[in-house]
Amino acid sequence: MTGFFINLLNWVNNLVGNYGWSIVVFTLLVRMVLLPLDIKSKKSMRAISKIQPKLQALQKKYANDKDKLNQKTMELYRKEHVSPTAGCLPMLISLPILWIMFSAMRTVGNEKTIEMLLHMKNTGTLPALQSWLWIKNVFQPDSFGATILPAVNSTLAAVAPSNASSILTAENIAVVREYLASAEYSTLAAQLAPASAFNVVSLNLLFFRPTLLLPNSFANLFQYGNGLFILPLLAGASQFLMTTIMNGKQSKEQQKAQQEQQQSNPMNSPVMKWFFPIFSVWICATSNAAFSIYWMAANVIQIVQQLAVNWYFDRQDARAAAAVQDTDEQHS
Repeated sequence: MTGFFINLLNWVNNLVGNYGWSIVVFTLLVRMVLLPLDIKSKKSMRAISKIQPKLQALQKKYANDKDKLNQKTMELYRKEHVSPTAGCLPMLISLPILWIMFSAMRTVGNEKTIEMLLHMKNTGTLPALQSWLWIKNVFQPDSFGATILPAVNSTLAAVAPSNASSILTAENIAVVREYLASAEYSTLAAQLAPASAFNVVSLNLLFFRPTLLLPNSFANLFQYGNGLFILPLLAGASQFLMTTIMNGKQSKEQQKAQQEQQQSNPMNSPVMKWFFPIFSVWICATSNAAFSIYWMAANVIQIVQQLAVNWYFDRQDARAAAAVQDTDEQHS
């Protein structure tokens, strides 16, 4: 499946001509495929919200008989044509796609980085990079501590050969690793992204001790840094906004029902509402910008879709309410 995504992304890139915008277009295609499931999920969630008073009545009536409560609840779902699991379908599909995209972006990033380093070794010059807006090289992180070139102790040390790639061969990987440790690379890297432009900062955190490479001035940040840490922040903000919009406006009864659900399911707790945005910032800060673009674009597109779907169903509900009111007025 990863190979299919890589081939599809490369096909889009052949049409668009820029990997950053190709990822945006590719993400739009993925979200369009998932849109019917999103609509079905939202419809199911709204249906469950409408029958909350009936569910609460059953909970009170059969509070001391859990088996009877489960039986009556399922009967109510069947009667109202509601599927309580329909809301989980988009997530069950989106999460595997997310991790497949992470793997695909990592593979493509490794390929393009190795191609770049082989070009530098053979010609002594830097090839044309895949830039996107403020990012100089989409295959490096959008971070204050990232430059357009990989560091000597970069994640390329963990790159493994792949039979599905003509670039990720054992020979090319060995050549690149040797080149990264050479004085030739250090000299060229010092010209393109001089070490004197950055400060090494070691952090002593609770569970790990990361080392950050920070520019010692704003001028060096714009001149030698690869990114401005904008994508991780946008990813976190869009993740929080998406969660907020998906929760939507709730009545007091719905809020009470949600609180009861949170007590039985920790994944719905307020802590998780903040965990995912923070996790978004972290994973986009440590991944290449190509994957960060996908993550941020997926959130933004899903927000737009969610607003459009909410508007559509709100309009349907308003028309249904108006029709009921007209009918009542005619009978009166």
